Amino acid sequence: MVEESLKSDAILSQISSHSFAEKMVAIDEERMSVLIFQLGDDLFAFRGSQAREILPFTEVTWIPGATALLPGVISVRGDVAAVLDLSQVLGIHERIKRAASGFFIMVRAGDGRNGILVDNIVDILEMPISEERQLLSTLDEGFRRFALSQFEYNHKMVTVLNADWIIEKVNS
Repeated sequence: MVEESLKSDAILSQISSHSFAEKMVAIDEERMSVLIFQLGDDLFAFRGSQAREILPFTEVTWIPGATALLPGVISVRGDVAAVLDLSQVLGIHERIKRAASGFFIMVRAGDGRNGILVDNIVDILEMPISEERQLLSTLDEGFRRFALSQFEYNHKMVTVLNADWIIEKVNS
């Protein structure tokens, strides 16, 4: 009887030390913050260093001669910020039934402030860098040209976009 209890104690001790070692590795792992947002049925993210602020949808002032990529400007505490329609940039505007709602993710690139129009803010989280994956070969080409990486969130793939590349495309 004593021999069996000693075996179980040894097994529990090994399990405990193994779990503790795994936790130690996870704590030391480099992490990054991401802002996950929704556009239609797709999930995307910006790295936290690119997203400066999240604002609720407000009326966009149309600019004569502007393209569909840049539907207008908004006033942010007295400053003018260009609005970029990300669904147009990514080529998925036909798939999205957009109401006059959503959010602006404010990003800074170059000399200007830009608000990127998205449907919904899903989450802001810190994740281990090791969870980032290379782009899947099946990723839509419209997304691929602006994508840095992908990761899984609640059993769905999230594509991490580079806001600088998006703004560069709109300004060209």
